[in-house]
Amino acid sequence: MKKKSLWQEIRKNYFFYLLALPGLIFLIMFNYTPIAGIYLAFEKYTFEGGLFGSEFVGLHNFRILFARIDDVIRATRNTLVLNMGEILFGTVLNVAVAIILSEINNERYRKITQTFVLFPHFLSWIVIGTVSDALLDDDAGLINQIIQLFGGEAVAWSMNAKYWWAIIIIVSIWKNFGYQSIVYYATVTGFDPGLYEAAEIDGASRLRRVWSITLPLLTPTIIIMLLLSIGNIMRGSLEQIMGMTKLSPFILETTDTITTYVYRIGMAGGNFGNASAVSLYQSIFGCVFVLGANMIVKKIDPDYALF
Repeated sequence: MKKKSLWQEIRKNYFFYLLALPGLIFLIMFNYTPIAGIYLAFEKYTFEGGLFGSEFVGLHNFRILFARIDDVIRATRNTLVLNMGEILFGTVLNVAVAIILSEINNERYRKITQTFVLFPHFLSWIVIGTVSDALLDDDAGLINQIIQLFGGEAVAWSMNAKYWWAIIIIVSIWKNFGYQSIVYYATVTGFDPGLYEAAEIDGASRLRRVWSITLPLLTPTIIIMLLLSIGNIMRGSLEQIMGMTKLSPFILETTDTITTYVYRIGMAGGNFGNASAVSLYQSIFGCVFVLGANMIVKKIDPDYALF
């Protein structure tokens, strides 16, 4: 049988290609076109010269970057700690919520529970920042009032950087766990119910069924989701940090991530070349983490690797 040409294939299934076209355009515009911005890292960018008309300075921006190596290390450390904390603790909570939802037999209660756990995802970081201000205000914050009610001393949250790793991780998990647990819940609902019925007949408790059936079957999805999350391990939410901390200089020691560092030296300082150099550094390390994690998984079990 003669193999169809690409054009014949497109003509035959043009409707399906049209369905994919908006996603393809979005991918090219927002994922591939911005790659040209890497060139900013190697030039002294000016608005007059534009992207390809500004002075080419080679590795000068990187020399400036590593001249501020302490700030870069601090931003990298904070980014890794905050993202690793959210990935590890968030994954445990996401899986737990998915399993709990699957164990709720009453459909009405399950839908109500899903609505409650999904609600925080749709709140903006500005709203969450306003709520956190009300909770963590040094003088009249609700948490300090509770602490004082039990005889403790009020905590100056806005002046103590040591608390903010935990605060940001907890708030990030609270906002995102409902949305991310949907993937695990969809996977759990696709498991063969006969396995659970057989285990129940053999006398296995509900906890034993979860441990011996649900978690092993869910392992491939957990690993894939972890690998995808590691791809974003060097990213940070500028909206979150700005909404919750207002980039307060008193707590930058634990809240200054690579994203906020780029914002401060690029957007606020007007040095777009340096900011692009930091972003390129961020992207390279993110790629290295993904490749490294995928290599480790491939050595343990090739079936679970992404590529």
